[in-house]
Amino acid sequence: MGAVPLLYAAFWLALFAGYVILFVSAGATPGQALRNAFASLFPPALLGLLARDVARSLPWPERRTLRFFGIQAGCAVGYALGSSALWRGLVMLDQWLTLGRIGPPVAPVIVAFQTILYTLCYLGLAGASYAQANALRVRHAEGLRAQAELQLLRSQLNPHFILNTLHALLGLVRRQPELAEKAIEQLGDLLHYGLRLHKDNVDRVPLREEWEFVKSYLEIEQLRLGARLRLSLKAEDEALELPLPPFSLQPLVENAVRHAIAPRASGGRLQVSAARANGRLLLEVSDDGPGLGSDATKGSGLGLRLLRERLAALYGDAARLSLEPSAEGGVRARLELPAQEPR
Repeated sequence: MGAVPLLYAAFWLALFAGYVILFVSAGATPGQALRNAFASLFPPALLGLLARDVARSLPWPERRTLRFFGIQAGCAVGYALGSSALWRGLVMLDQWLTLGRIGPPVAPVIVAFQTILYTLCYLGLAGASYAQANALRVRHAEGLRAQAELQLLRSQLNPHFILNTLHALLGLVRRQPELAEKAIEQLGDLLHYGLRLHKDNVDRVPLREEWEFVKSYLEIEQLRLGARLRLSLKAEDEALELPLPPFSLQPLVENAVRHAIAPRASGGRLQVSAARANGRLLLEVSDDGPGLGSDATKGSGLGLRLLRERLAALYGDAARLSLEPSAEGGVRARLELPAQEPR
């Protein structure tokens, strides 16, 4: 049973208990109080299920219309009269079963009170139903908006990566055509990874897949940079099984290679690590480049900006991406994500 049916049942049970107490305090026996409370509340509770469907079949209009409120007034009158008729029928049945006869008609003031009460019940149920329907529409709209944003970010990130990789291969084609041929084959493997994710509309992959993707990317960069790119890759086995958004680690690695290592004649050292600690997935990319003082390491590049926006859309405040000085004098990019268990 969902939350809404439980709340509906809890409302009528609480009202039923209040009626029983009211009847007992008026001098009725417990048995009479239970029967009278049932006769008074079972009809509106039963018809209330139909009242909830009104909000589904008659959506709240964008503009207030007399037709809409006229229909609602008619539904309220029908609900109140129907509940009153059922209530009176249950009272007569109770009298027949307990007394062997049908008693005198219920006083008009009591009938009027019950009718007003049932009308208020309808207004409350209809209002709650419209509020629930509106909340569902808002959540659905927010979900569609978030999905559209993620799709846009995904479509922006893939071309950005492809263009940067092709730019890296351009220099290799001119200087070392034989290595460029091998690099192009590896690029095909990288593109297959990106196309599969885009086709399947994937928002999470095991870190193991992203890790292999980054290693393939770095192999292309090593063909281009040779010994100038000195690598150190270390990942805990437990961390490799954790899911993360695709293209989360690669932009950090690419940023370090492009801005801290490739521009220097001597190259540099790149350290990439992955670990799980305190319920978090920790990814670090460190270099020994010029450090945070350089314009290229301020984190304003397209790849890092897209990554930040995508993490915010997927995790809100639960994900953190920071750039800070590394122990070797360069920059350390640190990405922290919730350590969600694999599905």
